[in-house]
Amino acid sequence: MMKILFLALIIFFYTPLSSACSCGKLMSIEESFLNSKAVLLVEVDSLKAVKAKIEGEESKRVKFLEASFTTIESFKADEEGINVLRTYSNCGLKLYPSQKYLVFIPIDSHVENYVSHCDGSFHYLPQLDYSQLQLSKVREYAHNKPL
Repeated sequence: MMKILFLALIIFFYTPLSSACSCGKLMSIEESFLNSKAVLLVEVDSLKAVKAKIEGEESKRVKFLEASFTTIESFKADEEGINVLRTYSNCGLKLYPSQKYLVFIPIDSHVENYVSHCDGSFHYLPQLDYSQLQLSKVREYAHNKPL
């Protein structure tokens, strides 16, 4: 009986939410723009897994995914230019080839050009009203923001 109770407690306390992303307060479009070095509508061309290096050797553990992309529309451009996007962890944007994303690339991040839901980035699906509305808000802000 104790084993069943113990197992029930483990199942009760371990939920998918315990390993889910926790961003805290989601940022407004204005906050996302201010915290970003670039804001782009992109289409992912290809993905590559970058593995961690341990003492000069490549491990089997994936450090992050790196995506090459084509820019469809730029709302805020980085002076140096951005060639790849990177993602990892539960909060990182799930990137897939041939898919479109609206990305807010943060100025400061542990991983360069990291894209995350927490920064306002999202999978852009033109058939969804939500995607169209968010893109319209970004365009509106980008073209009418104060200097």
